[in-house]
Amino acid sequence: MSLPRFRNVLTQRKIVSHVLNSHIHSTFKNAPSSLCRSLINFTNENRRPASTLEVQNVQKDEGLIRKFLKKVPFLNIDNVKIKASGYLLYEHIADNLDYMEIIEKYQLPDTFYSWFVITELHVWMLAVRAMADDKDGQVLRNSIVEALWGDVVKRTKRLGESNPSAMKAQIKDLSEELQASFIAYDEGLQSDDVVLAGAIWRRIYQMEYCAPHHLEGIVRYIRKHISLLDNLSKDQILNVEPVKWEPM
Repeated sequence: MSLPRFRNVLTQRKIVSHVLNSHIHSTFKNAPSSLCRSLINFTNENRRPASTLEVQNVQKDEGLIRKFLKKVPFLNIDNVKIKASGYLLYEHIADNLDYMEIIEKYQLPDTFYSWFVITELHVWMLAVRAMADDKDGQVLRNSIVEALWGDVVKRTKRLGESNPSAMKAQIKDLSEELQASFIAYDEGLQSDDVVLAGAIWRRIYQMEYCAPHHLEGIVRYIRKHISLLDNLSKDQILNVEPVKWEPM
């Protein structure tokens, strides 16, 4: 196994472990101590609505751990894996985009806001693809957004914001803006390029002047990557590696 591949495997294991431990901690916080001890010993384009069809996964020769977890409703190992993939997909955005190149090419200010709206745009595209799947898509989308907020908190602290109340208020404002921008992008995706360009202008350029060819370039970028993501299977999305972000 090559060194980069080995490091990727280690990263996936660490994230799965982190998500599983957090999930178990929150789940058993108020559980009886006897139950906790027992389980601790055991543990070592168009509108895209979520599918309403019930999908039954028939698996043969399931392992003992999986059989046990199926009997414990508040522990779902599949959800843990999906959440881990969500965090990796977010890291794939944050680690692979050339933010300075995008900022210079599209004449954006070099600010935290520019970083956020660029990242938000890519998170939205992943969310669109995730919600095209069954109920697992919702878990995946939520975990990607959760990873975004975790990164926002870390970056805000590094920028010198030490007032918890002020930070909480800023993140609340960003959260409301993110929800509004997702709705606007969804409308643009399901409509025409003019509507999508309007959503980009209002969100990324904050209704300030921008060159028309910049809006056109971002629209083309979105349409292209939505198509690329649509052509990936659910397993490919969860595997993370096949998801590619070409230069913006």
